[in-house]
Amino acid sequence: MVCYALGHHTTHLDSNDCSCASSKKTYYILHNYMQSILQQVKKRFSMETDDDSSTISAQTIEEQSISQPIFHDVFKLPITYLDESKIHSLAPTVSSDLELVISQSETAPMYNILFQPTHQFAKELFPYWAQQYTSDIGYLEDTKQVIQTIPKYKESLGGDIVSLVPDTTKVVEIWKSIKEDDGFMDRYSYIDWNMFRHVNNSSQFLQIFSMAQILSPVFSLLLPFLFLLVPFFLLKIKGVSISLRTYMDMLLVISKGHFLGNILKQFTGPLSLEKILYILLLGAFYGFQIYQNIKSCLRFHLTITRINHHLVELKKYVAGSVAKMECFSAMHCAKSYYTAFCQKTQTHCEVLRDLSNELSRIEPFQYNYKNASSIGYMMKCYYRVYSVEEYGESLRYSMGFEGYIDNLMGVWENLTVGNIACADYYLGKTKTKKHFTKFVEQYYPAHLGVGSISNTCGLDKNMIISAPNAAGKTTLLKSMAINIVFSQQVGCGFYKSGLVVPYTHIHSYLNIPDTSGRDSLFQAESRRCKEIIDMVSSPENQDARHFAILDELYSGTNPTEAGKSAYAFLKYLSKYENMDFMLTTHYVYVCKKFKKSSKVRNYKMGVKPTDANGGYQFTYKLEHGISKIQGAMKILKDMSYPEEMLDIINAC
Repeated sequence: MVCYALGHHTTHLDSNDCSCASSKKTYYILHNYMQSILQQVKKRFSMETDDDSSTISAQTIEEQSISQPIFHDVFKLPITYLDESKIHSLAPTVSSDLELVISQSETAPMYNILFQPTHQFAKELFPYWAQQYTSDIGYLEDTKQVIQTIPKYKESLGGDIVSLVPDTTKVVEIWKSIKEDDGFMDRYSYIDWNMFRHVNNSSQFLQIFSMAQILSPVFSLLLPFLFLLVPFFLLKIKGVSISLRTYMDMLLVISKGHFLGNILKQFTGPLSLEKILYILLLGAFYGFQIYQNIKSCLRFHLTITRINHHLVELKKYVAGSVAKMECFSAMHCAKSYYTAFCQKTQTHCEVLRDLSNELSRIEPFQYNYKNASSIGYMMKCYYRVYSVEEYGESLRYSMGFEGYIDNLMGVWENLTVGNIACADYYLGKTKTKKHFTKFVEQYYPAHLGVGSISNTCGLDKNMIISAPNAAGKTTLLKSMAINIVFSQQVGCGFYKSGLVVPYTHIHSYLNIPDTSGRDSLFQAESRRCKEIIDMVSSPENQDARHFAILDELYSGTNPTEAGKSAYAFLKYLSKYENMDFMLTTHYVYVCKKFKKSSKVRNYKMGVKPTDANGGYQFTYKLEHGISKIQGAMKILKDMSYPEEMLDIINAC
């Protein structure tokens, strides 16, 4: 009995049944060959699926990077290298209220207007700017010099700064493909056994391996013939006198009991229909195997082309980053407040210089002898970018540095065209009659280029601003707070000139959440005010400087209690010399209570009469005094309320 395994079934043949045995053998051969092909098809399909998933991943790069920048735990802004006592946290509520990072309206975020980002890395730095500001005047003065020397910085780079602007989309795509692809080793055909991983650093081994991949279709084509003819040539080399015809006859006799002999037998004697079909089937499977190898070779070609494209782009990016880092460090390392930042930058610059040297031999790929012989070196470089941790860390740092330089460029451009001005600072711990925070002709950044109206605000006394709705009160508060933050981050702001007595605490009472949680609106307002009271009155903060913007205090309760509560709160705050505040209110009661105060001054937003019937137009200009305009009637008229209702209101 002869037994053949076919899939999960076992077929038993009687040895006397020759014709049956022959057909069964043929089936056995074809079956096993088909099984082999199916396994390869599944394998190829699996690879293609992986490639598709990689493409999908690349399409979601920007969404992922916005939530968590690649450089998030490597690059730090220069301000973070200061003494901790000089770095002051900016509360998330303040950042949100001022719309520094995310706009709550149709206008751009404030940082977008200040920094004018030109690429993704620059935008991704916004949340890191919004985390802190400083009261260190020395650092702020150094920062102003850094910004003012941007023209010299650009000149040192050869003046062609545009060519050095990175294509961040490509850089992020390359980073994701190399550093965040779990299937990197398999996808790019590297050796993934730990004990043999070192060969991936050998350009010679990778060259041989790559050429084998490229020539695999040729090997597949010639291998059957070589398998049959190698013994013949070996016999010839040994001096055996034998003809090819004799060799083939001997081969048929030797392999008579083997399936190979049956295959060779089909090519001898007269051709029957069965032999023709058998030969055609073998030829089809042989051709399909060659097709699969050609397809694999083409896929390898695409892989090599992609690796080359990535390395060429990375070479350009790294060279630009190295030039920028070296130039910045050389110009500013002597500044005492930038020494630590420049040293860190220089450390990463040296690592990137090593990477740049490795990539210097990489050129755009074309099929010629020179480039074909460099495939192994390309694969080695690609693997080293993947495996060398120092390269990864320094590349991440460079992305943050690119964003930082772009931010400084944006500030400088605003400064050059006169949109912003540099601030001056008073060194004293508290304000005086001559030295207090004051911005001349400041304006709201979002109004830049759309008819911005400027106002001069000085905090020699605390400010109460009264006016109807939509008169510009809240915008003025936000302008003051934004310009203080900017002045204590980059030394500039949206004003004609400014003097700042630096603050250590900035408080915001805007956009108090309504009754969506455990508190009522009034409870939420009271809680925010209590936080300010605790901060100002704390013995630990005696040397601190506070600034607060307060919009419509205690509007969550009845006007009588709201007015009294607001007056008591402001009276309490005004006794602290280290506290400056600005308040907007509709409550004339509160304004009048401070009419003769030596620490609080009343202001109003100007209006211009438009007709004899009481119509008016807002000027959005700040004036001394208490507003007597009742704006509700105008709003109701503008909304075409029934005259009957308006008459009732007037008669009350």
